[in-house]
Amino acid sequence: MKTQRGAARIVAALEAANVRCVFGLPGTQTIALFEALRRSRIRTIVATNELSAAFMAGGWARITRDSGVLLTIPGPGFTWAVTGLAEARLDSIPLLHICGAPANAPSSKRFRQQELNQIAIASPLIKGVVDADAHRDPGIAVLDALLLSRSDEPGPVLLQVSPTTLTREYSAVPLDPSFEGTVQTDLLERVCARVRNARRPILMVGQGTNRYSDDVRALVEQTGMPLLTTPSARGVLPENHALNLGYEPLAGNVADVNEVIRSSDLVLVIGCKLAHSGTSGFALDLPSDRLIHIDTSAEVIGANYPPSLGVVADAGVALRVLLASAPPRSRWENDEIEAWRARLAIRQQGSSEPRITGASSEDARGFFAALRRALPSDAVLVLDSGLHQILARRYYSVLAPCGLIVPTGLQSMGFAIPTAIGARLANPDRVVVALTGDGGFAMTALELLTAVREGVSLIVIVFVDGAFGQIRMQQLANYGVGHGVTVENPDFGLLAAAIGARHVLVREDEIESSLRDALAHSGVTVLQVAVGDTIAVLRSAAVARAREASRNVVGAGAVRLIKKLLRK
Repeated sequence: MKTQRGAARIVAALEAANVRCVFGLPGTQTIALFEALRRSRIRTIVATNELSAAFMAGGWARITRDSGVLLTIPGPGFTWAVTGLAEARLDSIPLLHICGAPANAPSSKRFRQQELNQIAIASPLIKGVVDADAHRDPGIAVLDALLLSRSDEPGPVLLQVSPTTLTREYSAVPLDPSFEGTVQTDLLERVCARVRNARRPILMVGQGTNRYSDDVRALVEQTGMPLLTTPSARGVLPENHALNLGYEPLAGNVADVNEVIRSSDLVLVIGCKLAHSGTSGFALDLPSDRLIHIDTSAEVIGANYPPSLGVVADAGVALRVLLASAPPRSRWENDEIEAWRARLAIRQQGSSEPRITGASSEDARGFFAALRRALPSDAVLVLDSGLHQILARRYYSVLAPCGLIVPTGLQSMGFAIPTAIGARLANPDRVVVALTGDGGFAMTALELLTAVREGVSLIVIVFVDGAFGQIRMQQLANYGVGHGVTVENPDFGLLAAAIGARHVLVREDEIESSLRDALAHSGVTVLQVAVGDTIAVLRSAAVARAREASRNVVGAGAVRLIKKLLRK
């Protein structure tokens, strides 16, 4: 019988599961795997570090909704990747981390090289661990790990494999990657009956519906029910669609959304876990008596919002069953929904919004309106963590599924650039734009070397204010001064040239033309956008300094007393 070495079996399993790309870095313990990858159809992307590789694998998974695959050595390779695993865990992103196993042979010696209890470190951050050495076939171990990463609530899975298993011979039997999810069909029939009897239903969807955008559109258009989305599902129905209410937790409109919900008689939630980010910090009001929650994971149903009916099912299956049940038109009036859309479109501006070069108005609303006009409707905007994310989520309109990728549960800085590279590799036909602050850019800017080497076309917009902007704004609002938030920036033009990228310094009213020019070029383009303080920001800082000075002179208790008297 024909045999294969363990490394070849692992790669054969990845090929059988239609994995097209693996992200990681090679090392002594994984050279056999990289040799097997060299002989395969799978594309290997080598990042500058394992954290970026993990973000790239996550970007791939967010676009495809298939498991991203990360490959690292144990020890430092493993620990570099940990934040990427945590980001995937909190954002429900399917990820397979294939990692060399630490030394485990019996030994009387202590302090062996790279000896870490990786399972103990990773366990709180992942769905589970698969030990390839304990399986009769490491290829089957890979398929089990892929299944675990995608089933129920998706997330990262660690697969450990030793050099001994990678070089051992195994029978080259066919590998079957088939996967069937759990569906509670009887309960779905009850959901259909509830929807048929509802007069004013509302549909709320999460990222579990991103690959079923056609079904989402068909359901809301057939029934005339309005739609709410979590941040990870924005664009599953274009936000200029008449039935998309335009809910964004960072827009400051949760009170209005709650009022809409109170006027409904059924809230159907599909494919989201109703976590902190998607519910305005749990300020969203979802009454139990009218809430139906459908998700692939029984664990998330009722975790934060007890439903009157909870169903374990894949979002696509649930949507197709609902459509087949021919639900009637709702009693929502078109004029009523349009009035709610207009009300929710009013964004709550704060004094922390900066001046942004590039649009004639020099404000965030004008900048992101210009960004939207210049980009194709199906463009993917990938955000980092920081002030720019708040502004983009507040003002940018998303018109296609996965058109906005954002770290929600963990909010890692340095996320945008490597994630955007993974997203672009996953779908080269879609324009991908990474938007980051100069602080986040400093963390992963050299990952653009990977993009240039791999021939990835990417636009990177950097908001340059010389600071960790969001934290500085918080410090100014509270104390009137910043501390520890200054960013020393390089010459962006020289840095881009050294990397092999184009650089454009965006001047007044030039963001649209700069973007259109970047779209006409292949390769990497870095757009440098100046961001500065407005009078409102400076005034807020002055008030805070005065308040702190008063507190230091007369004491905090006296300040509170004065405030109380002034309110009276």
